[in-house]
Amino acid sequence: MKQNRFILYLLASLLFFLPACEIEEDDPDADLRDKFIGTWRFDESEVKSNQAFYNVSITYDPGNSSQVLLKNFANVGNFHSAYGIVTADRITIPAQTVASLNISGIGNLTTNSTMNWTYAVNDGADLISYAAIASKQ
Repeated sequence: MKQNRFILYLLASLLFFLPACEIEEDDPDADLRDKFIGTWRFDESEVKSNQAFYNVSITYDPGNSSQVLLKNFANVGNFHSAYGIVTADRITIPAQTVASLNISGIGNLTTNSTMNWTYAVNDGADLISYAAIASKQ
């Protein structure tokens, strides 16, 4: 009986030496879009052709808390914006028409300042696939 008490006392005293653990939860007020906001320099290579460099400005979509606006996406001009849906570390651009072009694509955040993109542009005659690395400016 004394041995059981000793073991119980020993186990209870060990609890004081164990570090306290706190479960870290994601901030429910954090906006997933924050890490994407800013100017990104796209280093684009058409799968079958040349390479182009241009800037894309990503801003919050004021009408939808899960979307961003990408001004000059696919190098269509600074007066045109595509919308993208943000989930974790990805922006998905669903099929949409921007500046008379049908576009769609996906951008994956690889670091805090780099994204890998794959997307397609269809002008009604040709469907062209692109790959790009975007660097935050």
